[in-house]
Amino acid sequence: MKIGAGAVLGFNEEKSHRIVDMRECHVLRPELFALIEPLRGLLGGLLRPKRIAEVQLSLIDQGAEILLKDVEGEGYEAIDRLTTFAIAHGLARLAIDQGLGPETLYEPEPATISLSGVPVGFPTGSFLQATEDGEAALADCVREAVGEARKIADLFAGLGTFALAARAAYAAEASRDVAAALKRAAPGIAVEHRDLYRRPLDASELARFDGVILDPPRAGAAEQVRALAASAVARIAYVSCNPATFARDARMLVDGGCTLLWVRPIGQFRWSTHVELAACFSR
Repeated sequence: MKIGAGAVLGFNEEKSHRIVDMRECHVLRPELFALIEPLRGLLGGLLRPKRIAEVQLSLIDQGAEILLKDVEGEGYEAIDRLTTFAIAHGLARLAIDQGLGPETLYEPEPATISLSGVPVGFPTGSFLQATEDGEAALADCVREAVGEARKIADLFAGLGTFALAARAAYAAEASRDVAAALKRAAPGIAVEHRDLYRRPLDASELARFDGVILDPPRAGAAEQVRALAASAVARIAYVSCNPATFARDARMLVDGGCTLLWVRPIGQFRWSTHVELAACFSR
């Protein structure tokens, strides 16, 4: 938010729209935190008074990506300020979204994120696990949960964090750009652009697999889990960021004949009450 000649930059206070100006952060990677003060100066010259914008930072293979939303980026002067900033701070990519989707202003080389040693093209603003340690812990859980399954499907696959870790044969992802990035990076995986809320895999499709990975959004995967509960899939790895929807889906799987073997909490968000989890179901 623009205040005077500068900008307040930080996170929203809990259950509030008030922005808490961030002057230190012992959780954010140092490479990203080093950009906070320079961004204050940049945004102070681009925002209208009391205008609120959104800044999204990601650390990828080539360095930091910045996505600015609701920032005025039109006209020579604004574009020059943005690209000069990107060059001065060695950004991997700088993009803005003025309401019609991200537009890349600076990307000196193709942006990628390495997952299980495989560089995957990184669509602007894509979802990543919060920390490398948390990602590694979840991937270990997924590999253990699917066990000796020979043919694995990764549902809600994203960029392939778990599909690549578990060497899945099939991956389904609702975002067209993300699915395309995974398909280019891993031609050995049958990647399908598919919305599993509207069109979950049915019994005949699930019959091709003896292991399934689920990593749905906070809403859970009720539609897909109903089909899984009625299937013969032997091993299911479920990664969840919402214990409530996980409990609902786990109940359906257990009622369908699965056994919940274990649940493990993964604390990626230090000094917060939020805990993710990984679980193993067997039939």
